[in-house]
Amino acid sequence: MTASRRSDIAALQVHRYHETPTIAVDEIPPPTCGPHDVVVAPRAAALHVADLLMMKGEYQVRPELPFVPGMEAAGLVIQVGDQVAHVACGDRVLAVMPQGAIAGAAVVPGAQVARIPDSMTYSAAATFGIAYFTAYAALHFRAGLRAGETVLVTGALGGVARGVAQLAKAAGATVLAASRDLAEARSELREHVDKVVDADPDSIAQVIKRRTDGRGADVVVDVVGGPLLGQLVRATAWEGRLVIVGFAAGTPSPIKPGHLLVKNISVSGLQSTDYWSRCPDRVQAALGHLLSLVDAGALSIPEPREFRLDEIGLAMRAVTESSSRRGVVILIDQGE
Repeated sequence: MTASRRSDIAALQVHRYHETPTIAVDEIPPPTCGPHDVVVAPRAAALHVADLLMMKGEYQVRPELPFVPGMEAAGLVIQVGDQVAHVACGDRVLAVMPQGAIAGAAVVPGAQVARIPDSMTYSAAATFGIAYFTAYAALHFRAGLRAGETVLVTGALGGVARGVAQLAKAAGATVLAASRDLAEARSELREHVDKVVDADPDSIAQVIKRRTDGRGADVVVDVVGGPLLGQLVRATAWEGRLVIVGFAAGTPSPIKPGHLLVKNISVSGLQSTDYWSRCPDRVQAALGHLLSLVDAGALSIPEPREFRLDEIGLAMRAVTESSSRRGVVILIDQGE
């Protein structure tokens, strides 16, 4: 195992769960690297809605207090476990993790770390791993996407939906994206989708059928839920696959079993973080493939909004702004 400096590191820590959580920048001991782990010195760490929920104690996981938030980061490898061979000290990498990213150093299982291209900024890489791995898992692990099929994705302006659209296009699919903000979606996604359609539950099934000569979409990836979900089944083709990723619009409407039966439709759920511990080899392979697409110029990653660690309050507010489509990162000063 390679050696590393043992001095304390700066980290954002949550000390109390609350609607306005008690947080502070503290000096904490550096993480310990196991044989299958990698220690990364983040240059940028993403801040997501899920992080805010975790900081309030409202997420499905409640870490023991105090804890360091942040589920993904990008930076330099500073320590490598004996059983890790695909990265080395000094490599520029991204890393995904349950928490711990907003710190001067983070320990991560090796399979959840991947080298990033020289062309990719730390900030872009810090917001890439979870969204694009989720998109990849939805299309390839759950839906078994095939070239020539039609993909419909909801929540068109979100990070996962953007990833679904780009990855489906890269796989040779026709891509339809549903949004209630048609003007912005058409402007933002014009290079990545074949058509943006109105995400109106009352009309989406008819619109998709018209766009597909009556067939419907072969693969539907839904991140919205709410009243839209029940209508997406009607927009799905015979032997189509509907993948449920999230419920951004609230509790989903019921799915009628009869609609599934008469069209042989498969419905599956996706919690992409489960793959981290259950299928590490598949995670590592997927991240490698995704980053090779970035290197080849096949994926367009928007640069997120950047905030310093002492601007965490501003960063948290930016995450909650519906107008913020670019993602939010915290820049970590490594004192170099």
